[in-house]
Amino acid sequence: MKELSNLAISSNEKREQRIMLLRAKYNDEKYNTVEDVVNDTGYTDKTVRKWAIDGNIPLIDTNNQTIVPITFENKRVINMHKRQEHINQLRKLFYSKQAITSKSCAKKMRYPEKTIIKWAFLDKIPLLLSNGKPVVPLTEENKPDWI
Repeated sequence: MKELSNLAISSNEKREQRIMLLRAKYNDEKYNTVEDVVNDTGYTDKTVRKWAIDGNIPLIDTNNQTIVPITFENKRVINMHKRQEHINQLRKLFYSKQAITSKSCAKKMRYPEKTIIKWAFLDKIPLLLSNGKPVVPLTEENKPDWI
């Protein structure tokens, strides 16, 4: 009986660790939607939703609604230093011509395309969208050398 109790405790600890990791990646802008988590981890939609509810993490579902309401306690807390590191990496990818579209940058950086677009907008990086238009207008200040 004690072994079953230990297994239950261990299983619950694993679940709590996964919820903490989900929260960390949500704060890091790696996960915005339930679909982002499902695609990255392979866990089912139902499992991710349950963790989001239990962890009070306002991921966005397929109806563009948050799983739980956004409150002061559960809103995203972005580490600005880490965000700047990501933006610098994005800038390097684009200006070195390693990746010039939002989709290719998302693939290389392993972040959702929406996050990549947001970072490009914040730093005025003229990444190309799927329709061929830049995220921000091309100017003398942000024009890459290779154009």
